[in-house]
This record gives sequence, structure tokens and C-alpha cells, in this order.
Amino acid sequence: MSNQTNGSADDSLYKKITDLREEISRLKAVKANKIDEFRKLKQRKIEKIEKYKNIYSQIDTVRKEFNDKLEKIKELKSRKEILMNSLQEMRKEFEEFKSAMKKTEGLDAIAIEKRIQNLEWRIQTSSLSLEDEKKIIQKIAELEKKLAEARKAVKLKEKGAEEKAEFLAKRIELSAVRQQLASLFGELTQKRNLLNSLKEERDKVRSEVTELNKQLDDLRKQIEEINNQIKVKNEELGKAVQEQKNMRNQKNKRSSQEIVERKKKVAEEKLKAGQRLSFEELLILYGEDGNSNGKDNNNLR
Repeated sequence: MSNQTNGSADDSLYKKITDLREEISRLKAVKANKIDEFRKLKQRKIEKIEKYKNIYSQIDTVRKEFNDKLEKIKELKSRKEILMNSLQEMRKEFEEFKSAMKKTEGLDAIAIEKRIQNLEWRIQTSSLSLEDEKKIIQKIAELEKKLAEARKAVKLKEKGAEEKAEFLAKRIELSAVRQQLASLFGELTQKRNLLNSLKEERDKVRSEVTELNKQLDDLRKQIEEINNQIKVKNEELGKAVQEQKNMRNQKNKRSSQEIVERKKKVAEEKLKAGQRLSFEELLILYGEDGNSNGKDNNNLR
């Protein structure tokens, strides 16, 4: 009955050790899969961070281009205002020019100058009364005034021609500035849209990195938990193996004792029968007593 009990306990312990080893192997396999998953996620995180850096760099570049275009627009707006003010002033001058030209319309500087010369010649060569000479001198004064106006009109015409060319040049420049502004506003809108798109992409990648960090932390905890489970199972396995070893030692000890008892019984029966005992049989019968009393050992010899 004792042997059956021992056998059952040994089988149970063997099964426990086998189950523990299988469980440890399973846990190690799960751990290996988790580690592999961890490495893959970490690689994805590295790639996402690299992508984030690239997007961040693009944002910096586009933002710089955006600001450069804003600065250019500011410069062109300032130039546009200067041109418009200048053209407005020139229009006023043209109105004044037109008014002045109306006043001098029909005046011929050369003809007036010739009439003045003729009148002066008449004074010098003709015998005139004081009244006539006075009238001619008054006429010359009037003509000289008209001559001055006529000459001024000539200069105004020349200046008007120059200013008209300048006016046209500024109008052309103003048109070009307006076209540049329209083009820059279009480019600015594109840059703004691109910037917003890149920012959205940046935020998306940043969220993905945050999520990957959470997954990595979760996997790290899972791996740590599996390590703890493996440690516990290894400790259980160590205890079970030690228990099995102790059971085997006890079993071997009991088996040795049973053999000794059988041999002792045989030796006792031979002794009763007056048969000669071997040295081993003598040791089995008297060895224990002999160890406590040296005289008995001497007698056996």
C-alpha cells in the first residue's frame, strides 16, 4: 500500500514538473512574441519620429517662404501706394496744364516777337507824336506779356510731354505691381493651405507616436508580468524538482534498508542452522554493535 502511495505521489510530482516546464516554455514563447512585437512597434515609432522631423522641417521651410511672400506683398503695397499718390498728383498737374493751355490758346511766340520787333523798329525809324509813341510802347508791353505767356505755354507743353511719358510709365508699373500682388496673393493662399495641411499631418503623426508610446508601455508591462510569471514558475519548478530528488533519495534509502533487512534475515537463519557466515553477513549482523564496541569486532576476527 505504501509503495502504491509513493508511486502515486511520484507520478503526481512528475506531472507537476512536466506541466510547469510546459507552462514555462509557453510563457517564454509568449514573451518572445511580445518582444518581437515590441521591436516592431519601436521601429515604427522610430520611422514616425523621422517622419515627424521631416514634416517639421517642411513646415519651417514653407513658413519661411510664406513670411518672405508676406514681406514682398508689404513692399509691393507700399510701392503701389506711392505710385497711386504720384499718379494722383500728376493728374492734378495735368488739369492745371490744361487750364493754362486754354488761357494761352492761339498765342504764337514767334509771331508776337516779330510784332514787337516791328513796333520797336517803327519807334526807332518813324517820326511819331508823343501820344502815338506812348500807345506803341503800351502795345509792346502788352505783347511782351503775351510773349511771356506764350513762351511759358511752350515750356508747359514740353514739360507736359515729359510728364505724360512718366505718367504712362508709372501706370504701366502700377499695373505690373497689381499683377505681382495678385500672383503673390494666390501663392500665399497655396502656402497657407500647404502649411495647414502639413500642420494637420504633423499633429496626426504626433498622435500616432503618442499611441505607439502607450502600446510600448503596455507591452513593456506585459513582458515584465510574463517575466514575473516565469520567475514564479521557475521557483515552483525548482521546489518540485528538489522535492522529487528528496523523494527519490528517500525511496533509494528505503530500498537499501529493505535489502539489508533481507540479508540480515538470511544471515540469522544461516547462523541458527550453524552455517558459515560471510564477512558481509557478519557485518550486517554485528556491524552496528561492533561500531559501538571494539571488542566484538576483534572477536569476530
